[in-house]
Amino acid sequence: MVVRMLVMIVIAIVLISLPAASSAQPWRYGMHDKYERPPYGQFCPGLRGDPYGARRLVRTTDEAKQVLEQYFEGTGRKVGIGNIEERRWFFIAELLSPEGVLIDKAIVDKRTGRIRSIY
Repeated sequence: MVVRMLVMIVIAIVLISLPAASSAQPWRYGMHDKYERPPYGQFCPGLRGDPYGARRLVRTTDEAKQVLEQYFEGTGRKVGIGNIEERRWFFIAELLSPEGVLIDKAIVDKRTGRIRSIY
């Protein structure tokens, strides 16, 4: 009887402590550490978040290029804008290093002006 009672107590303690010993990733502000900066801003900027695009309609490739140039001027990065392709819902822009080497491709959403990396 005593052994059965001890087994039940041990099982109860183990079951109660399982959520505390979870292997999930710890919660952080946003998706990045406070010392790490995402390349195109936060998805849902809070008080400390930064803008990630024009937040307006972008209708032409010239407007998409202007949105990208304004964003990178604000970040202080020296990024060139290469070829821009128009698709139904977005533009695909090549981002070039100062030497002219392709470093990334970004999407500019036509409806929101939001900038996102493809890679």
